[in-house]
Amino acid sequence: MRIRGYIFAHLMEVFSGTLAVLYSVMFIVQWIRIGRAVSFRDIDILLLAMVPMSAFVIPMSLLFSILLVLERLSVESEIIAMKACGVRSATIYTPILLLAVACLLVHASVSTYLGPLSMKKIQSDLVKEAPKKILAFLEEREFNDTFKDIVVYVEAVNQKQRQMKGIYIETSGREDAVITSESGTIDAARGAITMRLKNGSVFMSTRQTDRFLTFDEYVFTLEADLTSQLRIKSYDTATQPEFRRLIQDKPTPKRIKEYHNRLSFPVFNLVLGLIGMTFGIQKPRSPRFTGFIIGIGTVLGYYLTFVFADRLVKVGAMEPVLGAWLPNMVFAASLALVWGWRSWGAQRRGGRVRTP
Repeated sequence: MRIRGYIFAHLMEVFSGTLAVLYSVMFIVQWIRIGRAVSFRDIDILLLAMVPMSAFVIPMSLLFSILLVLERLSVESEIIAMKACGVRSATIYTPILLLAVACLLVHASVSTYLGPLSMKKIQSDLVKEAPKKILAFLEEREFNDTFKDIVVYVEAVNQKQRQMKGIYIETSGREDAVITSESGTIDAARGAITMRLKNGSVFMSTRQTDRFLTFDEYVFTLEADLTSQLRIKSYDTATQPEFRRLIQDKPTPKRIKEYHNRLSFPVFNLVLGLIGMTFGIQKPRSPRFTGFIIGIGTVLGYYLTFVFADRLVKVGAMEPVLGAWLPNMVFAASLALVWGWRSWGAQRRGGRVRTP
């Protein structure tokens, strides 16, 4: 019992530290992604964004904590001492399996329920508040399609004074128009986005006539498509039952695969636990950071397999359900081959093989 508690304490120590590091990195990534629409006063939105990020942080933290802990115990000969005292492999591996199962349960709840609810809250808050910060979506000297049926080009933007200079606008819809202006402002009040242009011209083209006008001041209302700018898909905000209904309405391969990804990815925590148990224990004189290298290789291998399966599903060469579970199947089969190879090698040497 003490051995299990000792190993579990080390696992939780490294697991917590890895979580802290990875969450910090993900926080910076989310800040870069939606930082234009939030400020430090909107820190709650950034913290909510960490919930769906847990689907990536938890598996990586699990794998690296197992590999690093077992490597340290091996290098410091503690594993050898435990075996010499009659400690069974099951005693050493029980805390690892318990942590892997706990990660699976937390990961599954995040993927199927907590993550979508967080994304739904983020979307509603950002869409509500983003019009007040609409200037943040306008990049200088770049064509921007944030607004519906309108392409905007701005030479210079002053965020503090909420002013723009050198404005070019092209509209499409019932009539095509090209609007140019020396300067202008943009404001949001009661959910409406209003652009006020000064000293410019308008060229309008319809099937019947063409018109060219100049103006001292031109005011019109805009409709912003902020959801697409925030890159939030419809199924990102759907819990698993809601996602199932979306698939019934529109059963595209991408949606079907994403639905099963939410189930297959949490199960991968068990595979990661077995990978850590298989490759974590090293010889005392093995090179340092071997576990870290194995962890990086596993993450990279999973990503490449996931992308490969995703491409096959997109071109119709693989069923979406199989594509979602393919990475798990590939890594499980690889582990089975490793265990078989070790067993065969041990039999040739007349010894015993170490398997989880």
